[in-house]
Amino acid sequence: MASSSKRSWSLSSLPPEITQEIFYKTPTDALVRSKPTCKKWYALITDETFIYEHLRRSQERFIRIFDGVVQIVDPVLTRERSASPIQNEFQPPPYEIDTMVHCDGLMLCKCADHLRFANLALWNPATRKFRWVDPVDVITSSEYYGIGYSNSKKKARDDGYKIVRFTCGLEGNYEINVVPQVEIYEFKTNSWRTIGVKVDADVKITRKCVAVMGNMYWIAFRDHEEEDEEEEEEDEEEEEEEYEFIRCFDFSDETFKDVCFCPTSYVNSHLSCFNGDSLSLLQQGRSSRNIEVWVSSKLGDGDVSFSKYFSLSGPGLRALRVRDDASPVYCFVKPKSVIVWFVGVEGKGDKVRNCLTLYEIDEDGVRNEKVTERNDVHDYSRAFVCGYVYVPSLVPLP
Repeated sequence: MASSSKRSWSLSSLPPEITQEIFYKTPTDALVRSKPTCKKWYALITDETFIYEHLRRSQERFIRIFDGVVQIVDPVLTRERSASPIQNEFQPPPYEIDTMVHCDGLMLCKCADHLRFANLALWNPATRKFRWVDPVDVITSSEYYGIGYSNSKKKARDDGYKIVRFTCGLEGNYEINVVPQVEIYEFKTNSWRTIGVKVDADVKITRKCVAVMGNMYWIAFRDHEEEDEEEEEEDEEEEEEEYEFIRCFDFSDETFKDVCFCPTSYVNSHLSCFNGDSLSLLQQGRSSRNIEVWVSSKLGDGDVSFSKYFSLSGPGLRALRVRDDASPVYCFVKPKSVIVWFVGVEGKGDKVRNCLTLYEIDEDGVRNEKVTERNDVHDYSRAFVCGYVYVPSLVPLP
C-alpha cells in the first residue's frame, strides 16, 4: 500500500474514553508536561474526578530529601525514578524541611531555620506547587501535625483539606510553658482555631503516622504507672509495649479516637497504609530480628483489629532500624510481600557512612537487597532520615 494512502494516527484522534484510560496509566510527571499540549488534554488532566481516580490508581513511591536534592525512588523497579534540586523556598538559609506528612500526593512540611524556629508549608512535589501556611504564635519541637479532610460520604473533601496541630505537654517535655492544646487550620478560610479536645497528658504520640481516607493515624502508647524499674530489659519491653496502640484524629468530628491495640510487644513498630483503606504494621524484635507484617480490617467498618499477613525469621535478617531516628519506610507491591527502604551504617570512627537499602521480603525470605545510596555521615540529624511513602498526584494545592 502506498504511504500516501495510509491512515494517519495520533493520540488526540482517539475517543475521549480511550484517551482517559491511557492517561490513567500515565505517570504523573508525564501528565504535568502534557497539560499545555491542547485544550482537551488540559481539561481532562485538570478535571477533579480524573485527578482523584488517577491518584487512586497510582503506585506508591519513596521520597527523600538529602543535601538539597529531592529523590523519588520506584520500589518496584528498585531504582531512583527522578532526582531534582529542591525548590528555592526550602533551600537553606532560611528554611529546610525537618519532617513531612503525606496525604493525596501533598506533603505537609515542617520547616526549620538555622535557629530552629519553624513554620509549615504545603507542597506538591509532582507539580512543584508550594504555599506557606499562615503561622501560629509558636511552633515547638513537642508539636505534632496531621493533614486530612472530612471523610463522611456527604462531605468528602467538600470542606477542603485541614491540618491538625497539637502539643502533648508530657512529663519530660523540655519546652517552656507548653500547654496541651489542639488547633485546626482550614485551608478554606486560611485560619487557625482552637478546638475543645483534650490530649491525654500521659499519652505520647510518636512521629510514626499515616493519613488514610482523610484521617490521621499514629502509633501511641501510655506509660504504666506501676511499672517496676528494676525489671529485666525483656520484661520492661513487654510491659511498655502492652500499652502500644493506634490513635486516630477524625477530621469529620474533630476528635481523637483510640482505634485498637497493636498486635505484639515488639519495640520496633512501623505504621503504613494497606490497600488504600486499611492500616499495616511492620514489626521487628529488638534482639531476634524476626519480622512480622500485620494488616488491619477496613477502617470505618466498625471495630478495627489486626491479623498477621506474614512473618519471617532467620539468622540472616537485617536490622531495619539502627537508631531511634532512623525509622524505615515500606510499601506493598504484591501479595505477601513488602519492600522496605531503610538506613544502615558502614564503617567506624571517622569513616562512618550511611547506606540506604531497598529490601524486598516475603513469607519465604529475602527476595532482593539493593543499596541505593551511600553517603559520608557529617550531619547525623539529617543522615538517618530515610524518607516517606509518597504517591505522586495532580491534586492542586487548596
